[in-house]
Amino acid sequence: MLKSIEKIKGLGVYQNYNKPAGTQEFGIKNLIYGWNYSGKTTLSRLFAQLEAKTTNPDLFGCEFSFETDNDAITEKNFTLSSISVRVFNSDFVKANLHFDGGSFNPILLLGKESEEAQRKIDKLVERIKRSDSVQRKLNGEVEALKSRIAQTKTEAAKFIRQRLKVDPYTAAHLGQDVQVVSILDSQLLMEKELSDAIELALTPDSKRPSTVDELQASPAIEALYKEAVTVLAATPSFSRTLKHLEENPEIERWVQSGLHLHSTTGACEFCGNELSPARLEALRTHFSKDLTDHQEKVNGLLERVKAAELRLTWPKAAELNPQFRDSYNLAIDVLPAAINALNQAIKKLTGEVQRKADDSRKTMTPSPLAQGLEVVIKDAVTAVNAIIKQNNELASNFTKARSDSLRKAKYHYVQQFLDEQDAAGLEVKRDRQVKRYERLKAYVAKFQPEIDKLQAQISQAQQGREKINERLASMLGSEAVQIKVVKDPAGQDRFQMIRKDGAPAKNLSDGERTAIAFSYFLTKLQEIKPAEFKETIVYIDDPISSLDANHIFQVTAAIRALFFTQQDKNAPWKTTCKQFFVSTHNFEFFNLLREIKPVASKQGARLFLIKRIAEKSSTLEDMPASLARYQSEYHFLFEVIHQFNQAPDKTAHDVLMLLPNAMRRFVELYTYSRLPGPKDSELVDERAEVLFGVERAKRILKIFHYFSHGNTLDRFAGNNELIFDLEHAVRDLIDAITENDRPHMDALIAATQP
Repeated sequence: MLKSIEKIKGLGVYQNYNKPAGTQEFGIKNLIYGWNYSGKTTLSRLFAQLEAKTTNPDLFGCEFSFETDNDAITEKNFTLSSISVRVFNSDFVKANLHFDGGSFNPILLLGKESEEAQRKIDKLVERIKRSDSVQRKLNGEVEALKSRIAQTKTEAAKFIRQRLKVDPYTAAHLGQDVQVVSILDSQLLMEKELSDAIELALTPDSKRPSTVDELQASPAIEALYKEAVTVLAATPSFSRTLKHLEENPEIERWVQSGLHLHSTTGACEFCGNELSPARLEALRTHFSKDLTDHQEKVNGLLERVKAAELRLTWPKAAELNPQFRDSYNLAIDVLPAAINALNQAIKKLTGEVQRKADDSRKTMTPSPLAQGLEVVIKDAVTAVNAIIKQNNELASNFTKARSDSLRKAKYHYVQQFLDEQDAAGLEVKRDRQVKRYERLKAYVAKFQPEIDKLQAQISQAQQGREKINERLASMLGSEAVQIKVVKDPAGQDRFQMIRKDGAPAKNLSDGERTAIAFSYFLTKLQEIKPAEFKETIVYIDDPISSLDANHIFQVTAAIRALFFTQQDKNAPWKTTCKQFFVSTHNFEFFNLLREIKPVASKQGARLFLIKRIAEKSSTLEDMPASLARYQSEYHFLFEVIHQFNQAPDKTAHDVLMLLPNAMRRFVELYTYSRLPGPKDSELVDERAEVLFGVERAKRILKIFHYFSHGNTLDRFAGNNELIFDLEHAVRDLIDAITENDRPHMDALIAATQP
């Protein structure tokens, strides 16, 4: 329950409001009286912010504090407040009622919920239209891209068909290959690989390749050279040697070669002389077994070195399949020079071993051997044989190899097609546009259920139409306007205002619009469940604007029926809601509501006054006794005038701001009570001239006519010379009534006393 407003800062006429000391707390029923421009509507907007739980942009930056039964509600925490509030004011009317349409078919859009729902429907329908337009555009773009992609596929398939001589090969075949290639690593071939693959793929059976023999070569020099190093460095051991033979190796070799012919003594086969046993023994001793073994090693090495010379022949390149010829020639080109280098090294080693054989006793060292003679030849032979092996495998599996080459070449062109498509981005563009198209379809598909839901909300919002009609008849009479449901061009339900004869209600008066708005508000409140309504705070700001006295009674009756209840006519009034606030500038309406006095311990009815005390300063305080005691605004108006007349400082702003309107209104009521003729036939000036005299009446009314239409200090500040006449004008009025109607003046003064 709200107990009081402790402060308001930076809000309209409440620039620095603090609750006046001694002001009573809010009760269950709270009536707030104030003249126009005093700050009633601004106060209602503060309550409306508690209802919305969101900041009103017009109230942004203001500070406020409501004291409650629990923690204070301020601008910092009001969005978290759990209190339930409902507010009727001019903002509610603007938000919920719009009287649109032409003069022959006025349509009433009734209810913020239904209007908001219809606005959402209109937006959704517009979105659907825009989406349909975009979808058509996207569909056209997708079809154009599909056509371009299909054309490129057709052209690519035609190229592959003609280049590789595969028939049939259509865009459909290309599409199948695209699915395969797209999941593999890149199938692009190097230029040579592609050329070989195409050549093999196009090779007819009549030109299928034949097999060729692999090369057989086992170059051996390193082991022989290693052995030669040992053999050439070795010398035989001798027990007794013949110096002549030792010094003449050729003779020695000659003698050694023929010694076996003279196994026994006898005549020499060369000279015929007798070969003595001693000489034969000497020769045999010279040629020892160690020498013989050594010579055999040297001679054996010599034979093997001579045999190591390499003689190798190889197939001609023309004997191989064309795709291998270039690589074959590159590999085979290494062999001639390598073989020649090997054979030259062998010849050189042969000569060195031969010299050792000719002079066994001489220690020798072979010339250094070049590195890698065997490896170069072996590697070259291995490379050549690898190519020959590929050629032979191809020859042996020609049909499969040709098929594989055709597949490689074809996949190369398919990959090329895919890369070109990626570069052009046609597939990506198409897929992107298709996804946008599908998203739009899904997006639009969600709209219809939402539209149906919103239309159901509108229908639900219009269920109170008959109840509103009942209230209109009560407030405005049987001739009042009524609401009926009509269809707009889009087939949506709308409320149309009609007269009793069924004709469209044109040019609705302000009073009729006020009655419609308040009827709608009361009907909306009845949507709240009773248990929830008991916990709801209701604030109503001036619901009787532009209504005459009869209608004011009807509005009062409607308020009494909805917000107050009695068990019987003698029982006290009780409120049906948690707290009830009404602010008004109409004293008659104020008095009618004042008659309803709900009884509750310490929380009954409360009366408050809002008054303007400065240009940007209003205050909310307890109702003055002059208003609280009497059933008339007249006493209060006189009290304002009397207080000014008695005030020692007549420049105080709180007095100046109230005085012009109070003076003008008091003169109207006083002169009318004295001269109660037809109200519309006489002006207050005319009545005042009759009662006060022409000159005095002009002095009294001139200044108050001027200032009563201004509500700012600027108007006072710009007319200093007139301000000085305020005191004289008030004095003239007091004197005029005192002179002409002393009992009336005495009674008024008495009424202002405590």
